[in-house]
Amino acid sequence: MKLRILGALALLLSVTGHVQAGDRTTVAMFFRDVTKSTCGFKMTPESAIKAAATLGMSDLVGEPVLSAVFAVCEEVKKGNKGKTIEIRAPDNRKVMRKVVLERAKWWQA
Repeated sequence: MKLRILGALALLLSVTGHVQAGDRTTVAMFFRDVTKSTCGFKMTPESAIKAAATLGMSDLVGEPVLSAVFAVCEEVKKGNKGKTIEIRAPDNRKVMRKVVLERAKWWQA
């Protein structure tokens, strides 16, 4: 009986995590598109998803998304042409986080 309860709890947690991951994926792709159109920085989809998870992005136009876009644009203005850029942006709890974003190859854009 206890094993069934544990299995049901594990299923519930996996479904909840899947729904939240789907929401973050949408926000991550929005973040990726905005940085591509405003700053010209083309990042990999994996980097965008990782940044969305690290910064706790849940709204399309919220504090973590906008501050991260500003941080990316600032790094691009500095002339960073490396494979990765490192930004510092506040997450959804106003804690400064460091995120490394990988530049996409020409075929990934």
